[in-house]
Amino acid sequence: MEMKTVTIRLRADELDAIRRRAEAQGKSLQAHMHDTLLAESKEADRLLRRSVREGVERYAEAFAEADRENDARLARQREAARGFEREPGEW
Repeated sequence: MEMKTVTIRLRADELDAIRRRAEAQGKSLQAHMHDTLLAESKEADRLLRRSVREGVERYAEAFAEADRENDARLARQREAARGFEREPGEW
């Protein structure tokens, strides 16, 4: 897996809070930040996948509804045309 560099700018109070949290968990600041970023990345990926899946489902539902409406329209047209059928060669 290719590693990337992430630069995060924190205020002194934010950095102190993160450092205290890392120490409370018995981790180095770097390990804590790595774990946090990994968890956030996984959560963002999960949310994106869910959003895409829901979007595809909505598209499929809309397409199916349009298809049903088109089928109904064609059925109405066929029904309306039944009385107007002509013999071959008839205008």
